[in-house]
Amino acid sequence: MRILSSGYFLSAFNALVFIFPTVIFYPVLATYPASIVLRGWGWRSLRSRLGPLGVLYPAIWGLGALTYLALILSFLEIFREGIWVALAAWVVYSILEASLYLRAAGKLRIRLLYASPVSLAGVSAIVASIVMIWGSSKFPSEIRYGDLTPLFFGGAACLVASALITAVAALQIRAEKPTGERELESLLVTLPRYSSAAATQSPQPTQPTARPKGALTAGTSRTALIGLEVVSRSDTLVCLKCGASAPIGAVNCPECGERFRKAASGLRCPVCEAPFSIAKPISAGHYVCGQCFSDIRVVRRAS
Repeated sequence: MRILSSGYFLSAFNALVFIFPTVIFYPVLATYPASIVLRGWGWRSLRSRLGPLGVLYPAIWGLGALTYLALILSFLEIFREGIWVALAAWVVYSILEASLYLRAAGKLRIRLLYASPVSLAGVSAIVASIVMIWGSSKFPSEIRYGDLTPLFFGGAACLVASALITAVAALQIRAEKPTGERELESLLVTLPRYSSAAATQSPQPTQPTARPKGALTAGTSRTALIGLEVVSRSDTLVCLKCGASAPIGAVNCPECGERFRKAASGLRCPVCEAPFSIAKPISAGHYVCGQCFSDIRVVRRAS
């Protein structure tokens, strides 16, 4: 997931502005919007894999843009209260982004992402510093920027660490395996031909043959060349999230409530109807379903 990773590498650079404000302030004015766009686009590409929380990606764009605009207006002294609007927007979208980190860590099984919410510590430290600098009505007036330098540096270090962790973790996210027509084409190219009684008999064009029980199609003539035969049938589903068991036919996991996977189209397990893309290959043409662990053989039938 290079788009998401690129966005967070830029975020790591942006966080350095709290340590070297006079050196990289103007470059950050250009890289911050780019990081927002890339991060939002990266989360958008993962929305279907993250479940309900996948719809939060517009908040990255919207609140990120609000933060940037409010800061610019504040620095130009057009909107003096813009700094508080920017801080509020930054806090909210940082919390939403942290929820995406945790969701992706669980759904995509990338444990490194569990460390990404350290960004919240960084945001809290920097927001507290800014409030103490500009909020003289609530804090002692003798507080100076120099006194808060360690707090700024600590917050910036947390932000840099979070961005780098997320960027590295994003590189581990692989695109979903192809399904439907593209998957069938790849199987047709690589799958050896298996002989069977149905394949060795001479064809009888006047009598249309019934589709074998294990054969599944996606609506094209080429899919009829692929058959899925159950070698060993399981009677148990295994939750991909928590590992709990449930009988075949269950809709949700009895332990965590996660919905069992069920493909609407394309190749799918003949036993539990999970997408064939989660099946694990054992040998050429031999697979085990990743949800019910039924033993499946993929057969290339005579055309």
